[in-house]
Amino acid sequence: MELDSGLARYIIRRALQIPPLLFGITILAFLIFYLSPVNPVVAYLGMTTVQKMPAEDIAKVEEQLGLDKPAYERYLLWLEHIAQGDWGFSYILKRPVLDVILERFPATLLLTFTGYGLSMVLGVVMGLASAKREGSPLDRFLHHLNYILYSTPTFLAALLAMLVFAVWLGWLPSSRMISVNEPVTFWAYNLDRIRHIILPASVLAVSHLAVFYTYIRSSLLEAMREDYIVTARAKGLDERTILYRHALRNSLLPFVTQIGLAIPLLIGGSVIVESIFAWPGIGKLTYDAALRADYMLLMGMTLFTSLLVIIGNLMADVAYAILDPRVKYN
Repeated sequence: MELDSGLARYIIRRALQIPPLLFGITILAFLIFYLSPVNPVVAYLGMTTVQKMPAEDIAKVEEQLGLDKPAYERYLLWLEHIAQGDWGFSYILKRPVLDVILERFPATLLLTFTGYGLSMVLGVVMGLASAKREGSPLDRFLHHLNYILYSTPTFLAALLAMLVFAVWLGWLPSSRMISVNEPVTFWAYNLDRIRHIILPASVLAVSHLAVFYTYIRSSLLEAMREDYIVTARAKGLDERTILYRHALRNSLLPFVTQIGLAIPLLIGGSVIVESIFAWPGIGKLTYDAALRADYMLLMGMTLFTSLLVIIGNLMADVAYAILDPRVKYN
């Protein structure tokens, strides 16, 4: 499909905005972690060890970690390495930051895509059922259920799901991505992966379901009052055709933008879900890095997730313009 010239210029303009935007993010990320009251040396060695060390040994550790240089010099050195593809070295994990992030990212991608996809499907189905029967007992029930889901914190939903389905019923594993004793056969291995992903993906889906449900329901109800729906009814089209081929189709177009805007919430939710279920993704990595004050890893994670959000929002805008020919970018 050929891109409109206005859309092509818009994509190029947005792409050119990414480098200065990331540059600003690097400054904020560095300042936040530089001003943190936690001493990286204490986080690295432990308070007891540092208290027993002589001052010259502490100075050597600070030199190894690059903490002996002025703030601006440390930032410029980090920025230079970033431009060269070197995102720094995690002094806690003893590995390059970018290698650790890329190693953990597929697990997060699997979890978020599964949970996100599930929440979108359920949101569309529930929103459609509610809009079709506006004011009915089903509509009121789904509306109340939506309020309950929206007001339930993600960590509470995760703990309740783990308590019920893993501890009480014993149907599903409570944590990890794969069993400690990994199955050797192909089907057993994948079945074990599926059993492990059900709980965290379901909790992640529930945490975003209320947003999608509300958006689809309100968009459908608004679409059903548009003039083209009145015209379709005047032509004698049945309600099923009007709902699915006209109202729902047009209601899903703004939904694309909502998906892009929900990416930051999705990443934030994955930190909580991955930490509770010990899922080996970048959310759990961020949590562990924050606990141990691994500033280099945290700055790399901030830059990486910011890049994901920027690209996700750009893709949502482009997809919206491609799917809806009425949208024109000048």
